[in-house]
Amino acid sequence: MNTLKYIFALCFLFLVSCELEREDYTEIYPENFFKTENDLQLAVNSLYKDFSSEYSGVYSPNNKGYQTFTEMSTDALWCTWGWEWDELHYQQWYVTMGANLPGIIHTAFTRYNYLSKARNMIRNIESSPIKEEVKEKYIAEAKALTGWMGLFLYDIFGPVPVAPDEVLDNPTTFVYLPRLSEEEYDKFMESNLIDAINNLPNKATAKGRMTKGAARMILLKYYLIKGYFDKAESLSRDLLAMEGNTYDLQTNYNYIFSKEGMGNNEIILQIPCNVSDYPNYLLAHVVPADYPWPAEKATVWGAFVIPWEFYDTFDKDDIRRTNIIAEYTNKKGIKMERGKSGNLLKGALPLKYGVDPEQTGVQAGIDIIVYRFSDVLLTLAECINRNEGAPTTEAISLVNRVRTRAGLKDLTAAQTASKEAFNEAILSERGHEFYLEGLRRQDLIRFGKYVEKANQRIDKANASGKNYFKATDIHNRFWIPQGYIDESKGAIKQNGYER
Repeated sequence: MNTLKYIFALCFLFLVSCELEREDYTEIYPENFFKTENDLQLAVNSLYKDFSSEYSGVYSPNNKGYQTFTEMSTDALWCTWGWEWDELHYQQWYVTMGANLPGIIHTAFTRYNYLSKARNMIRNIESSPIKEEVKEKYIAEAKALTGWMGLFLYDIFGPVPVAPDEVLDNPTTFVYLPRLSEEEYDKFMESNLIDAINNLPNKATAKGRMTKGAARMILLKYYLIKGYFDKAESLSRDLLAMEGNTYDLQTNYNYIFSKEGMGNNEIILQIPCNVSDYPNYLLAHVVPADYPWPAEKATVWGAFVIPWEFYDTFDKDDIRRTNIIAEYTNKKGIKMERGKSGNLLKGALPLKYGVDPEQTGVQAGIDIIVYRFSDVLLTLAECINRNEGAPTTEAISLVNRVRTRAGLKDLTAAQTASKEAFNEAILSERGHEFYLEGLRRQDLIRFGKYVEKANQRIDKANASGKNYFKATDIHNRFWIPQGYIDESKGAIKQNGYER
């Protein structure tokens, strides 16, 4: 397990986009590759595979998928299967624990090797004999992908080790690399993503590829995690300026997640899916086997639910609640009721993604959404409120745009009476707007509510006979797998779990 250095040998190339043709290479080395623009395109395409919807991908719906396991640790998602899912939901993790949850964290931390892989890719492109203007666009794409993985890792663990070029130049010399400092990680993220923003196109060359907007959203999310709200406001305004010519707020919320709505102009970044190579397995995880799902060839088993406490925070007139199912009549004609039957014992069914008539088995072909334009509106409102110290007319109007689309009235005077009240309203709006999209954990931590809401769940569970320990601010980050710390001879430090 060479965890401290990762020297990238390009043994095979995959294309992540559903719209691009696949090519197979059996022997590819820097000496005989990176010679043509097609080589560069294939090389950069290979970097997308880590973010795919496959079961080994970052956006898999299984317990190793980013959107799934982070959302499971919040109030907005739960799994009826128990085991590590309950450990996530009740934040019952610690450094020396066993069973399945450590495997999830190990898989996540291992992905820091991607950063060296991508850097070596960029260096090979930089030294290739191709025209500079051609190289520039592929380097920008690779840097955006580097930033995306850097965000994923930072969000979960904080700074991770990143091998500098001088270490990558000497693959036979073993070096114990520590995690970057916070300042070094800032520089790493900004240098990659600002370069990418400057050189990427406004519109994707193929569905799912990096753009200016996508790179801006990735850097925006990083700034929000770090609390750099002045920088975040500036980026949000850059994204808002793209409204009308690149992005728009769709008029129909549920259309965004439908088969018909794939590729709509509210989407800033998505994971392209199809029923064969890169399917969306999420529907199989949320639709119970007895649910009358209209896709004839579909196989579903269900498991994921929205806890009733979170479901009840929605206004009854909220259009976004339409596809969250609180009761249904099953295939046998039996009425399944809230809190009484099947998966509805624990929560409502989040059927956010629509029906794919072509779904085959558990494999559906609706793209997984990563970032949307409505996030720009709510984030800008939040940043204005934090930076100004009070809600402004502009900030309130941004939130009301999202509420109007959801069929709701404007915010009340009480909800906009102070910075604190408006922050509460924004957090509530974000929870309803982005459920099942993997943003809830980030949001709760940023608003200081992640541990508080976990302890509310813990108290309720303990009152019914459980013996869970209370969560603390340590749980705002996951722990570093002990094997990496041991192998580093102590160069990698733990996330505050050892005190």
